[in-house]
Amino acid sequence: MGAAIKKGGPFMIISHIGNRAVSLYITEAELKERNLAIETINQDQVQCLLAVALRESRLDGWEAAELEVFPGRDAVLLFARRKSGVPRHLLFSDFETLLHAVRLCPDVLPSALSRTKGGYLLTAYPFEGENLPAVLYEFGRELGQSAYLTAHLKEQGETLLPVCAMASLRAYFVH
Repeated sequence: MGAAIKKGGPFMIISHIGNRAVSLYITEAELKERNLAIETINQDQVQCLLAVALRESRLDGWEAAELEVFPGRDAVLLFARRKSGVPRHLLFSDFETLLHAVRLCPDVLPSALSRTKGGYLLTAYPFEGENLPAVLYEFGRELGQSAYLTAHLKEQGETLLPVCAMASLRAYFVH
């Protein structure tokens, strides 16, 4: 059962999908009220809408990681799934090994990719309550769970793909 958020007219409807994911139905009228359009809505705007909906529904402590947006004729449907707050860092000796692991991975996880002297560092966030797929450990070597390593690598200019790394690698390199 969805919870409707009403702010002076249009509705945003949040429906829980288990305890780790939600869907958000945003009407065209709600988008117009916020000076947004179905045809041009972008990732940053969707994240802001989700943040508003979660705050107004008092769902604090809920960190979205994977967002999928499905624009329709008169509404937008958004699916969001929580990620673990603790990243896993895996070092891959070369790009081909990384691609092979990503291709065999059953899930596309929230992730970032950086280049280091030792190879390619994939920072992946398992979904809340889950572990990373075993295939990533078969081809990569875990370097720990530092929450600050990704920010450090970005600051040093080592980051290649700051978000959606696994999805991007699959889209452009894995066939």
